Amino acid sequence: MNPDFTVEPVVKADLCPVWDVCTEIAQNMSYPSFFCSGDWLKASAEHLCREDSLLVLVVKLDGRIKAVLPLVSKPNALGGRDLRFLGTDFYPDPVGLISRPCDRARCAKALHEYLLKVPDWDRFILDWVLEDELADWNLPAKSVSVEPFKILPRNFDDLLGEFKQKKRYNLRSMVRKFLESGGELVSSVDNGTHTFFLDALFALHQKRALERALESTFEGGRVESLHRLLAQESSMVRFYGLRLHDKLIAVIYGFEFCNRFFYYQVAHDPAYGDLSPGSVLLFLALENCCSKGVTEFNFLQGDESYKGIWTNESRVLYRCDMKRGTWRSHLFSVLDQSKELCKRVRGR
Repeated sequence: MNPDFTVEPVVKADLCPVWDVCTEIAQNMSYPSFFCSGDWLKASAEHLCREDSLLVLVVKLDGRIKAVLPLVSKPNALGGRDLRFLGTDFYPDPVGLISRPCDRARCAKALHEYLLKVPDWDRFILDWVLEDELADWNLPAKSVSVEPFKILPRNFDDLLGEFKQKKRYNLRSMVRKFLESGGELVSSVDNGTHTFFLDALFALHQKRALERALESTFEGGRVESLHRLLAQESSMVRFYGLRLHDKLIAVIYGFEFCNRFFYYQVAHDPAYGDLSPGSVLLFLALENCCSKGVTEFNFLQGDESYKGIWTNESRVLYRCDMKRGTWRSHLFSVLDQSKELCKRVRGR
């Protein structure tokens, strides 16, 4: 390890200034991600599972923080512990070492060597990492998902111009039908309004899940509490909604960070399916982002077909992991190899 780079764990009492540093550094990462900001990490740290424990590591050079790796020690299926990125229970992406590109390789090396000296864990796992970071960790990695995104022009008509004429006509007709029915686009204004939109989002999401008999990851006391905290405290929270006859029938919830919109969750009332509220709201939200000068609309992980209407561009998300050499980690390696072999056999 480079002797100038030192790794230190942060005690709970000293975390507040570290969250501020995370936001500052995250703005200068190779891909600035809201989920590496202090707002997201602070809220996640306050909503750990009972059996989890926090391990926030900082890398310093001459006393200055050069990188932050916020981890959670979590129980694994074999009775041991895994180290995972803080907040991954809530499906954020992308995540990764919070460091400027010029420092990342040396900081990753320092953390790699430090972690091997930390006891009581079997695997160190980074989910949903972008490809450019993999070389710095020098760990085994595999692709696990994709993250569709759209680079936005300032003029929304330029975006629509990418579609064929018939598609443009259908999209505009769909929106016109909704507006002529008395509907309108509304958005959040302040933290007080955020609560109103979030209440509607949870209610609509639950209604939709019940209709489709789905088990949703966007429900439960811990999930709701985390997002209520973000809605109250983060200036990066954004909501877009469709209002029809004084009733919110669709809501998009996301975060605006470094001129990018991170599209986190959406829900709409199935009773208004004839008006295509989900598609209309996405159209109007994209139009609003263009007019505001937002430069990228990040759809987050998943290749759902409705995202493909707007973009054919995506980033690959990877999972990389380091095993510590315990009997559990060896067994996990055998299990992983068995799964890969089964996949190859089924693919023949």
